[in-house]
Amino acid sequence: MSIESSTFFVIPLKKGENEIVVFDIVGPKEAKSEGLSEPLLDQLLVQKPLTHRNEGENLNLSGEKPVFTGSFKPGNGWQEVKFNKPVTGRYVCIEALNSQDGKDLACIAEMYFLDKDGSRLSREPWIVKYADSEDVAHVNRSADKTFDLQESTYWSTEKGSPYPHTIVIDLGASHAVTGFQCLPRMESEVPGGIKDFKIYVKGENFKY
Repeated sequence: MSIESSTFFVIPLKKGENEIVVFDIVGPKEAKSEGLSEPLLDQLLVQKPLTHRNEGENLNLSGEKPVFTGSFKPGNGWQEVKFNKPVTGRYVCIEALNSQDGKDLACIAEMYFLDKDGSRLSREPWIVKYADSEDVAHVNRSADKTFDLQESTYWSTEKGSPYPHTIVIDLGASHAVTGFQCLPRMESEVPGGIKDFKIYVKGENFKY
């Protein structure tokens, strides 16, 4: 019997009735157990792809109406935008249209969406459903770095991948969303700083 949690366990079973109790303070987003005929003695962790885009998958925003269109100011530090009115939905898409320096790179260190009271939504249930480009060749700069509580890590697109760039996030539940906060990279030159962008909010997932 193997159990996938925050750690991978291999538990030998005896013939007859067995009881397995696992205590996990953090807990996985989805608890799973799997019965195996042979133990996986050389596998410590379940391998998962670092990127969030299936082969041949492309986000289709045709016919979608953004809830906000705007521009970030150049430079470092948090930036915040407020929508004209609350928009209810579970899936959000950030579409970056171009960069501050005119190059192809797009980067975000951290981001939040705001609830009906203007407070930050909990990011614990967030899941990246799609990202058009993620640089994971040498260092992991995948899209989930935008909500990992580490301002020094960041999502980065691959060099040579042209704009627009998009990320789709599943908030985990439907919320009344009123705004967006974004932190670019910490370097003084702000590589990959996004300039113009659009935000979409939907109750159901986007089309790919």
